[in-house]
This record gives sequence, structure tokens and C-alpha cells, in this order.
Amino acid sequence: MKKRCIIIIGVLLMLLAEIAVTAQTTSERDSINYYLAQEHYSDGKIALCVDECKSIIKLGTYYATDAKVLLALCRERQGFERAAIRLYKQLIRKDKSAMGAYCYASNLYRRGYLNKAMQTAQTAIKYDKNLPEAHLLLGSVMASKCDRFKAMMPLYYFMLINDDAEKQKLAYDQVISLWRRSSQTMQLLKTDVVADPFNDKVNRYINGLASNDSIAKVEGREQIEMLKDKTDALLRYLLENSEDNLDFWQVYYTDFMVKLVPRNFVKPFVYFISDKTHHAQVLEWISGEEGDLFNEFRLWMEAQ
Repeated sequence: MKKRCIIIIGVLLMLLAEIAVTAQTTSERDSINYYLAQEHYSDGKIALCVDECKSIIKLGTYYATDAKVLLALCRERQGFERAAIRLYKQLIRKDKSAMGAYCYASNLYRRGYLNKAMQTAQTAIKYDKNLPEAHLLLGSVMASKCDRFKAMMPLYYFMLINDDAEKQKLAYDQVISLWRRSSQTMQLLKTDVVADPFNDKVNRYINGLASNDSIAKVEGREQIEMLKDKTDALLRYLLENSEDNLDFWQVYYTDFMVKLVPRNFVKPFVYFISDKTHHAQVLEWISGEEGDLFNEFRLWMEAQ
């Protein structure tokens, strides 16, 4: 009896090992197929990408959700707008896909549906707060709506978590542009105005800080110092005034951003987000006496 049990256990172990090898082989094959689909998409071979994505989705494997997103992008490239939108909506409702929500928000933004783009970008962030592109997109949407505060917050946050140099410069330039626009211009351009006492109050405060355009006329250390002063003033204002405004912007941005103030991290934060544009000045600063504060800020950020 004991010998028979040993034999049965041995057979089971062999079967488990075989299953594990098969699973590993399947996973590797799925990975290869998905990256092949991505390559087809990058090369403009859309029909081949569609076929590859359909095969992955049919198998329902690890890459099925990613393949749906890629398939939706293919449908956009092919001009099948309705098919793409159906896929995006399925990705949001059924798969809870942050990337699917982000791609749909991008689609809506390109077509000029700003309110819907804003809501869908927020959904992407709710699904995955660490998806940098969603924050950059939300900032761009709100800048298009000429809502200065609600554009700045996602752009500031994006620059903390992003590692793409080109997109970092884009976000930095947008922030500088938002700080330099006059209050009169912003009020004339503002669209889809919704009653929001707190947001209106913050925007009035920002308008006062951004009333002249000199921040765009200087470069290097001088621009960084001006950005630091304005950012510090805004975050201090939010720290003192936003505790009762429990909206999306507070939950996902201001509650985190105001933590920089009591830790004396506003200056290293501004140098951190300015580095891709003003690298020489930032390097000079962190190699000096205040380099320890910059390193302390970096360590704190890594721990968040």
C-alpha cells in the first residue's frame, strides 16, 4: 500500500511538472505573439496586427486585455470609429482597463468632446493612479477648457511620476504657459463653466499670481526660482484652504501635493520637474549645499 502511494505521488509530481512547463511555454508564446502584434502596429501593418490581436483575445490569455486595447487602436487607424468605441467601452466596463480608458479619453479629446474626455481620463486614473499618460492627458484637457487650477494639478503630478523626457518637457511648458496667461485671457477663453465655489476661488488666487508674463521671458535659474515661488504660494494656499473640498482633484492631487510644504520639499520638487528643461542649473544646484535636501526629497518620493 505504501509503495502504491509513493508511485501515485510520483506520477502526480510528474504531471504537475509537465503542466508547469506547458503553462510556461504558453505564457512565453503569448508574450511573443503580443509583442509581434505591437511590432506590426508600429510598422503600420494594421491588418496583420488585427489578426494577431484577435488570436490572443480568442485564447483569453494574460495579454487578452492588452490585445483588446491594441485592436481598438487598430480600428481607429482603419477608420472604424464605432468598432473602436465599442471596444473601449467594453474595456472600461468589463475589464476595468486603465489603458483602455486612457486611449478612449485620448480619442474623445482629439474629437473635441472635452467634458467626456475629462471624465474618462479620471476613470483611467481611478483604475491606475500610476499611469503617467492619463495625468498628462487630463492636464491637457483642462488646459483646453481654460481651467487653470484643474490643469496644473495633474501636470505637476505627471512630472513626478513620468520618465519620458519629451513628455516631461511638454508638461513643463504647459505649466509655464498656465502661469503666464493673464486672468483676463483665461476668463474670456473658459468654456463649459460649472458652478464650483472652491475651484473658482483657487483660480482667482492663481490669476493674481499669474498676472504678468515674465516667467516665460526668463530662462534657467531665474525661471526655476519664479516657478518655485508661484508653486510654493499655491501649495501653501491649498494646504490652508482645501480640507473641506473632497472632490477628484483633492483626493488624487492636492492631498498629496500639499505634503511637500511642511517637509520643505517645494524647492527640490520644482528642481526635479525642471531638470529635463534646465539640466545644467539643476545639476549645479544639487551638487551644492542643498544637494542633501534634494536627495532627501528623492528618497521620500521613492517611499510613497
